[in-house]
Amino acid sequence: MPFDIGFAELLLVMILALLVLGPERLPKAMQTFGRWAGKAKRTVTNFNHQVNRELELDEMKKKLAEHEAMIKRQAEGTDLQKLRDEAEKKIQAAEAAKQKAEQALKSSSKNLDDSNKQR
Repeated sequence: MPFDIGFAELLLVMILALLVLGPERLPKAMQTFGRWAGKAKRTVTNFNHQVNRELELDEMKKKLAEHEAMIKRQAEGTDLQKLRDEAEKKIQAAEAAKQKAEQALKSSSKNLDDSNKQR
């Protein structure tokens, strides 16, 4: 919510600043005030952009979840679902075979190390 400052109020503030600070220090004070105001404006703008990005990201995640749910509903009972189920079963079987092979490799490596130690 922007400040509702009219020309008369701004003129009054400038006259008071001139009286309090004097003509020597007023330009430096105005420059410092301008820097602070610029930094504050950039900070607020960056915050607003970040909030907007977060809101857009949340909206995209929600839409993605809705699309995934819709695709799953459409795929249920179709050939695509059957293929997916078969693929998952094959992946699980391959992972089990991989684990068995790793265990066999470990045990044979251990046996080889033991036989080398006995020599």
